[in-house]
Amino acid sequence: MSANKRTTDGKITLSTVVMAAIAIGCFALAASSPQLAAIGGPYGMLPPVIPQIPRTPFNPKVPVFVPTDVTSPNVQLSVPALFALSGIQQIPNNQFPKDDELKGSSEWILVRSRPAAAYDRPSVYSVTLKQGDILVTVKRPSNLAIVTIPYGKVSIAADGDAVVTFNNGVLRVQNLDGLGKSVCAQVQPPGTEMKTIQLAPGFEFVAGDRKLGGADLRPKDGIARRHFKFLEGGHLAVSEFSVDSAIKNNDLIADIRQNTTGVKERRILSDMSKMAAVLNYTRGEGGFWEEK
Repeated sequence: MSANKRTTDGKITLSTVVMAAIAIGCFALAASSPQLAAIGGPYGMLPPVIPQIPRTPFNPKVPVFVPTDVTSPNVQLSVPALFALSGIQQIPNNQFPKDDELKGSSEWILVRSRPAAAYDRPSVYSVTLKQGDILVTVKRPSNLAIVTIPYGKVSIAADGDAVVTFNNGVLRVQNLDGLGKSVCAQVQPPGTEMKTIQLAPGFEFVAGDRKLGGADLRPKDGIARRHFKFLEGGHLAVSEFSVDSAIKNNDLIADIRQNTTGVKERRILSDMSKMAAVLNYTRGEGGFWEEK
């Protein structure tokens, strides 16, 4: 019995020595490496989580309008300006659709206007806009429609919907859902060179017969916008707008929403709504604001 007790006492003594050695070693390590961070802390209230808004990254390989804006070493563009430029691309002037391409079915070329709009229809494929706001929609099997203003033209190709306004010398083009080259503009405001651009969906192109101001880019029209960039000495500009806000607040589109019993109206509204959902998912919904 006494031998077993001594053995047990011996084990206790050895364990105590080992534990003491480990403790001394840990203390020495902590003293020699005070920069090591403790894992598991700090405790208490967690910091707020800031959601990351998914956006389509700007691709510098895509040729954008006025390339010197992004290639000049002396120009530092902000992120919003880069996003704005990602929605516009300059193309050769001779690539703008020709009048001889205005042919084929015209059944799905629809033009809606606000009451104060002044425009003519030289043909079922074309519109001459003198003043006011119009919505132009082109769905297959129709191929192309062209809107003419005093210093330029806007083309809307198959499966494209665009709001075109011309008021007090300022042209405004909103591409609601046209992909690729579906929505193009060719303009030459007084005192500038002719420029031809294609506009990505969810972007707005503005041109003026004078230098544009902030109010021209952010009108009080119920449409939420973000990411602005002036071009060509202020005669041109581009920004991103919320297609979702346009569907809800533009009265030209509201007329379509109220008449969804027709096949054409349902198709137009469906295409716009799908594009709004895609843009909200790929580019994020944050950062848009409406001028009050």
